[in-house]
Amino acid sequence: MQQETMSTDVQRNAAPGFLKNGGVMAELIRNRDWSDGLGPLEEWPAALRSALSICLNSSFPTAIYWGPDLRLLYNDSWSHIPGERHPWALGRPAAEVWSDIWEVVGPQFEEVMATGKGLSTYDQMLPMVRNGVQTESYWNYSFTAIRDEFGEIVGIFNQGNETTAAVRAKHEAQEEIARLGRLFAQAPAAIAILEGSSHTFKLVNPAYEALVQRTGLVGKSVSHALPEVQAQGFVDILDRVYSSGEPYQGKAVPIKFLLPDGERQWRHVDFVFQPITGTTGERVGIFVQASDVTDAATAMAALRDSEQRFEAIVNSIDQMIWSTLPDGDHDYFNQRWYEYTGVQVGLTNGVEWDKVVHPDDRAEAWERWQHSLATGEPYHVEYRLLHHSGAYRWVIGRAQCVRDESGEITRWYGTCTDIHDLKVAEEERQLLLRELNHRVKNLFAITAGMITMTARSAPSVTAMAQALHGRLQALSKAHQLIQPAISSSSQRGETVAFRLLIEEILSPHVADQAAQLSLAGPDLQLGPHASTSFALIFHELATNAAKYGPFRDADGRLDVRWHMDGSSFNLEWREMVARSQSQITAPTMEGFGSKLARTSATHQLGGSIDFQWLPNGVNIALTAASDRLNT
Repeated sequence: MQQETMSTDVQRNAAPGFLKNGGVMAELIRNRDWSDGLGPLEEWPAALRSALSICLNSSFPTAIYWGPDLRLLYNDSWSHIPGERHPWALGRPAAEVWSDIWEVVGPQFEEVMATGKGLSTYDQMLPMVRNGVQTESYWNYSFTAIRDEFGEIVGIFNQGNETTAAVRAKHEAQEEIARLGRLFAQAPAAIAILEGSSHTFKLVNPAYEALVQRTGLVGKSVSHALPEVQAQGFVDILDRVYSSGEPYQGKAVPIKFLLPDGERQWRHVDFVFQPITGTTGERVGIFVQASDVTDAATAMAALRDSEQRFEAIVNSIDQMIWSTLPDGDHDYFNQRWYEYTGVQVGLTNGVEWDKVVHPDDRAEAWERWQHSLATGEPYHVEYRLLHHSGAYRWVIGRAQCVRDESGEITRWYGTCTDIHDLKVAEEERQLLLRELNHRVKNLFAITAGMITMTARSAPSVTAMAQALHGRLQALSKAHQLIQPAISSSSQRGETVAFRLLIEEILSPHVADQAAQLSLAGPDLQLGPHASTSFALIFHELATNAAKYGPFRDADGRLDVRWHMDGSSFNLEWREMVARSQSQITAPTMEGFGSKLARTSATHQLGGSIDFQWLPNGVNIALTAASDRLNT
C-alpha cells in the first residue's frame, strides 16, 4: 500500500510529455497554479498540448493565446518580448498583458478568432510601454488560428520578432539619402559622378555647371562635353584613376575653360578624382569634387609677393625684428634674430623668448613687458641677449603697439638692437675715468710710502735720493703701460712680456726684490689690450700690497706663479706679511680697486679673480681665457 502511494506521487511530480525539452518556460508552466484560468495540466485539451509542445520546442520566438480570454503561453525564445512583464505575463489574458498596444493587436486577434484566416504583418509599429515609458517599436509577426479536433477555433499560434533597430536604421538611411541629395544639389563645391571607362556624366550639381559654364552634361562623356580639358591632360588623369583605383588630388591647378561666347578663361581649381567601386570591388565610375579657388590663388600670389618683399626688407637690416599677438605671445622673428641668437626657428615663439635673455636681466625685461602689455605704453629696456657665439651681448629692446578703430590693441611690433660694443666702451670709459681719479688719489699715498720705505734702508740722504728716484722712474714706466687704457693713444700691434710687466709694476713697491719677491712661470707675450688689463689688475694688487700687505715691511714676501692649462691661463698671487705686523682680516665691503680688478678679469680677460683672506696674508687666484692674451 505504501509503495503504491509513493509511485502515485512520482507520477504526479513528473513533467507531462508535452512539456518535455521545453526549457525554462516548461518548468514555469509545470510549477504554476492554473486554477485561475486553464485548469490543471492533466486536464488540458489535446489541441493545446500539441500546440504547446510545438511552441516550447521551437527555437523561434513563439507564443500561444488560448481560449476566449486568449491566455498567454510562450517559449524561452519569446520570453524577452514582454520585457519586465515576464514571467508575470504567463497565463494572463492578452488584453491584460498588452493593454498598451491593444488598439492595434486587439482587432487583429478578434479577426483571426472570428474568421480563422491567418495574419502576417511586417514592421508593424506598436507603441509599447517599456520601463514605464511608451516607445515606438516595430515587429514582424504572424497570427495563425489553432483548431481542435472538431474544427473549432480555440486559440492563436503567434510567431514573430522585433525589427525596431532595422526599421530605425532604414528610416535613418532614407533620411540620410534625402539629406545627401539636398546637400549634393546645394553644395557650394562642384560635384559630378562619372560612369564607366568613358567617364560619362551620370550626375552633376548646379555648382559644377557654373564652374564649366555649360549645361546638359548628363549622358555625355567628359571628352565630348569638355573637349578643352582633354587637351590639358585631365582625361588621361581620369583614365589612370579608373584603372588603378588610386584617387588623385589637385591643388590650385590652372585650367583653361571654353566660355559660351568662344572666349577662353583661366581658372584655378582644387579638385579630387575619387574612384567608385561596385559591390564586388569592380570599378564603376569616378566621383569628382572641385572648387574654384581663383580669387584665393590670386590673393595668395599677391600675398606671397608682399611677404617676399617684406622679408627682403626686414632681413636686410641689422636690427632684429619681432611681433606678438595682443597678449604678448611672440609669433614672428625675422631671420636676423635667428642668425644672431643661433636658436632654431620657432624655438622662441610664445613666451619662450626670455630663455635667451640673461638670467639676471629677465625679471626687469619681463616686468617692463608686462607693464607695456597692460597699459599700451611703448616698451624700452636694455638687457643682455644670448649670442650664437655663446656669449651674452647687450641689446636695446623697443616695441610699439598697433590699435584698431575702437582703440583695442591688435598687435605689437618690436626690435632688438645690438649696443654691446657701445655699452662696453661706455662702461670702460666710466671705469677708467674713475680709475684715473683713483690713481691720482693713490699717487700721493704711494709716493709717501716709497719715501718712508726708502728712508728706512738708505744709509745717507744721497743714497735715499738715488733709490727714490729709481722707484719713481719704475712707477712712471708702470703708468706708461696702463696709459693706452686711459687715453686714445694706444699703439696697436705692440706686445709686452708678461714677466717684465709684473716686474716693472712691482718694482716701485719692493725694497729688496731678491728677498721679498718670487716670480715663476713660462714666457708669455701679451697683446695691447691684455697687457693693459693685466697692468690695471697688478697695479691695484701691488698698491694694496704696499699699503696693507707684505711691502709695508722688509720681512714681507710675495710669490707669483702662473701657467697655461689648455685654453685657460692660471695665476696664483700669494702674499705673506711679516710676523711683526698685525694679522690681516678680510674687508667688510669690496672697494673700487677690487671691483676694478674683478671687472678687468671677467670682461676684458674672460676669466675670474678670487680672494682668500688668511691671518698672515692673502691668496689670489686669477684666470683668463688663453685667446684673450694676444688681443
